[in-house]
Amino acid sequence: MLKILLARTFGLLLLLLSASMAQAKPDQERAEALFQEGYTLYQQRYSPNAFTKFKEAARLGHAEAAYYAANILRRNSTYITPEAEEFYRQAAEGGDVYAMLRFAQKGKMCGTLRNCDYDREEWLDRAKEIALPKAEAGDTQAMMALSSAYAIGGDSDKDFEWVERAAENGHAFAQYWMAVMLDEQGRGFYWTEEGRREDVLKWLRASAEQGFPKAILKLAGEYKEDGRFEESHEWVERMAKTDYFDALYNYGLILLDGPEGMYRYPETKPIEGMAVLLAIYRQRGSSAVKRSIDRRAPSLSSEVIAEAEKRSEEILVDTPIIYYLPKFGM
Repeated sequence: MLKILLARTFGLLLLLLSASMAQAKPDQERAEALFQEGYTLYQQRYSPNAFTKFKEAARLGHAEAAYYAANILRRNSTYITPEAEEFYRQAAEGGDVYAMLRFAQKGKMCGTLRNCDYDREEWLDRAKEIALPKAEAGDTQAMMALSSAYAIGGDSDKDFEWVERAAENGHAFAQYWMAVMLDEQGRGFYWTEEGRREDVLKWLRASAEQGFPKAILKLAGEYKEDGRFEESHEWVERMAKTDYFDALYNYGLILLDGPEGMYRYPETKPIEGMAVLLAIYRQRGSSAVKRSIDRRAPSLSSEVIAEAEKRSEEILVDTPIIYYLPKFGM
């Protein structure tokens, strides 16, 4: 009798475990789908809608969604509020290194009353302990996380070193960021400015050739500044194929300016340029784009405007225009 009872109990436990495992997979899939929806909204700067998605995904156990939910709350208040702290803790306990780094930051990252009860150094050490082995094994995402950890810890040399290693291993954002650090922050030692400039363009090209839109936009601008207009125009055309707000906005203006503009684009294309601006404004409602449209429209004929409006309805329809906001640093 005891054996039968034990067998039945064991069978019931197996049944419950199987049911729990079966439920776990749909929950994980649902959480990932919600995260992806939220991430797109986040990159479109639709924070309230993104927060709803992230919060639900976090409830289903998605650590990165919890991190982004916390980021939205923190950005709205400029401090880590109790609710943001709860989300960051969930993300950190789930292994998200950047959530740990939020707790490691000093100053205004602490709560509104400056009464944080967590150990910054402990969180920094935990972040490094997770990221370092992965980075040393060749994980470029971990290399970038590790660079942020060293930056927070005040070790600018190690910060630079790990960004460079990630760039050398093909991480597109790291390559772009190397160019920014060399060009705009004056990082790294060079005997000549020509040598520095050569590396700035090298890293930008590497990133742009992988299709990273921020690098494409910056590379077109850098070639323009150097008077290398033919090379600049090649990347201007690539700007049109991105989903990056700044790249598309500048592309529309460059087409409208033509040879008289700073980029000396070989041909003025008023219909195409205005169509791009109208399409961006339709989707984003940007006041800056609206001002550009209002400023340029009086110099165009009614026929050009009408054709541009018609074409604008056919472009960027199924392409969410996004901003490529970084995971960390905002």
